[in-house]
Amino acid sequence: MENPEKNTESFIQTVTRTIITTTIIALILSLCKIFPSAGKTGLAVFGPIWAFVFCIVFGGHWLELLFVNRIKFALPKNIFILYSVRICYWFLSSIPLFALATWVNDLLSNRTSHLGRWWIFGFFYIGIQLVMYAIMQLRSKKSFYNGVY
Repeated sequence: MENPEKNTESFIQTVTRTIITTTIIALILSLCKIFPSAGKTGLAVFGPIWAFVFCIVFGGHWLELLFVNRIKFALPKNIFILYSVRICYWFLSSIPLFALATWVNDLLSNRTSHLGRWWIFGFFYIGIQLVMYAIMQLRSKKSFYNGVY
């Protein structure tokens, strides 16, 4: 049976949207000085922030597609179960995303760090997803909030 909710966006559209989104988020984070800069400014700070955010946005897109196109249909149709599993899935998805982003950041900064408080990022990632789907809901698109996406 064909999945009527399947995402059909082309790879080029996905990459373009991800680059634009990542650049906007990285600019905001750079200007707000949320990431530690160790006295660096400009591109020296923007580059690692952009790479970190790109890993999360691009990787998160593919993990969301996995859920929407595959996992969701193996679950019971109970909306409470779908919402609960989805939130747990977001938390679990944040672990490899955070590990990848940390690894890329380490490569760009020539240092080694440990994953530290990855679980805090898990809760932050859930918040990111809820805000993203709230924006989609406001734009009358398929959303977590209307139980469709």
